Amino acid sequence: MRLLRKMQEQERFSPSEQNMINYILSHKRELAELSIRDLAQRTYSSPAGIFRLCQKLGLKGYNEFKLRFISEVNRTEKASPCREIKIKRPITSMDNPEGIVQKMAALEIESIEETKNEMDMAQVVRVAKMMRKAASIDIYAYDQNYHLAQSMVFNMLQVKCVAVANSSMTAQLAQAMLSDSTHLAVIISRTGMNKRLLRTAQLLKQQGTKIVLLSTSEKTPLAKYADEFLYVANTLDLDYIDMGGMIFSVGVRYYQDVLFGLLLSLDYDDIEKFTNRLDDGMGHFDDNDRLW
Repeated sequence: MRLLRKMQEQERFSPSEQNMINYILSHKRELAELSIRDLAQRTYSSPAGIFRLCQKLGLKGYNEFKLRFISEVNRTEKASPCREIKIKRPITSMDNPEGIVQKMAALEIESIEETKNEMDMAQVVRVAKMMRKAASIDIYAYDQNYHLAQSMVFNMLQVKCVAVANSSMTAQLAQAMLSDSTHLAVIISRTGMNKRLLRTAQLLKQQGTKIVLLSTSEKTPLAKYADEFLYVANTLDLDYIDMGGMIFSVGVRYYQDVLFGLLLSLDYDDIEKFTNRLDDGMGHFDDNDRLW
């Protein structure tokens, strides 16, 4: 069912949700420039309420709703190119430094909120326990996402989980071939269509390795191989200057931090002892032979 038709079925929605819908339908051409917070203020609701409305409409979050809504309005109203609703880029030549600071903060907060609201708590705890049990956590990512894999390795080591992230395609494929059911694979992919990661996922399945995928959609080739899919919020497009990759990385880091916190909580006393030993190994401030 098309999105606009769903929105017009009043019996599906509560009075507060209907109020939001009425505002959106009455201000179609303003929506492109409204953040979730802006819309919440104008409809006397909350970002969480708008997020729930998006979910009721069968969408992951506000960004996906905005893209689908604007696309449908442009098609159904047969707007001429000069009147077509355009989704404004987050940063343009018109922005001043103060505005950029505010916009970037709003984008990152929105990314974390959407990722958090979509989290399945039972699933996140299950993934944390899988990490604790694994002989090795093997992290697979390329390009802009590789630095996320490196930071995840560091975080996992701090909570006594062995983790590996190789940078080259050959090393990643070899790591997958050397994996087995005692390993846990974590794949980070924004599009879910990277051919190198698809080949890696195929090899991991052959080896009997469980796969956790951090991505933006379950409707991708890569998601079909995942045992656990963790949704990460994303911006509207794949265009670099829409900052999609940067905003995606915010959601991934948030997931990593949540998993770090869960692992720390699950084995706090033992990790505290490990951390004290690590501090002793590196040396303290007043040690002449300290390593830092």
